[in-house]
Amino acid sequence: MNDDIQEIRRLLAPANPSPRGVLAGAGEDAIGRTAFNHITRAKSVRRGFLSRRATVRLVTIGGLALVLAAGTTVAQDLVPAGPVANAQVVLTQAANVAQQRTFTAPRPEQWVYTETQYKRLGNPGKGEVLTAESPLRTELDRLWIRADGKRLATLVDGKVQVSPTGGGVPPVDYASVAALPRDPDKLLAWARENGGPIAEPDVRPYKVLFGLMLSNGVLPPDLEAATYRALALIPGIEVDQAAVDDTDRPVVSISITVEGYLKEEILLDRTTYAYRGHRTTVIKDHTFPEGGTYKAGTVESYSVRLATGIVDHSGQRP
Repeated sequence: MNDDIQEIRRLLAPANPSPRGVLAGAGEDAIGRTAFNHITRAKSVRRGFLSRRATVRLVTIGGLALVLAAGTTVAQDLVPAGPVANAQVVLTQAANVAQQRTFTAPRPEQWVYTETQYKRLGNPGKGEVLTAESPLRTELDRLWIRADGKRLATLVDGKVQVSPTGGGVPPVDYASVAALPRDPDKLLAWARENGGPIAEPDVRPYKVLFGLMLSNGVLPPDLEAATYRALALIPGIEVDQAAVDDTDRPVVSISITVEGYLKEEILLDRTTYAYRGHRTTVIKDHTFPEGGTYKAGTVESYSVRLATGIVDHSGQRP
């Protein structure tokens, strides 16, 4: 594998990497495309070409070679669409992109604003059967959290209401968020320790890391990158690069099965890998002890992040 990587580096050396911070790798210019096509066509084992085995490996992992060669990001049109067996490859791509985001930390007196649309089904009543055709309740949530974590504000009947945050896990104040470990193993260990009374050991850290992205409209780029790398370490994680969200935006789905009948997804922008929302879908008929039933294919809850940013006071929008 190391020899193959070195060969990829050599063959892509002429490619002009995009400027730092641009969401396109070497494959976005003519030289980069030529180098990539040259690699994927290679069949000879003589010097200057990859072996057929290495070529197959490269095609399977999509644009990973461009991460190694250009040292920047992956060109999305070179990554094959559809389900990907190796979640670690895709989440490494996401981490590499996140790592390069431009970022200015909020001041303690500033506020982090998030605007999210939620759709929820609710639990079925006794004898009730909920299906994919059952209507979901739609709610628009506008939330301001002060960067010092001491106050939050919501919009109620058109008026901004401010209250204490109350703390919790994952943290919402920027100082605590910024202090979280950047090492993926340590971040995963923190998530496992703080998952609360969730019986499934791999679902526990998944929910904490998902909550970290959901609750914080602004994450330091290195922490966002560490979050993706930590998710990649959780057994049972699956990735689908051909998913779409409720607004038909193309997204990357990061999912895990919960309690044997729910598929919980974190949805990321397919180009920037920024957090876009979540979806929880029933994948197996399930009847609750109270007598209500979810049928397979039913969307239990859904969210789409519409906006996020740093503002100077509650009630203000970016």
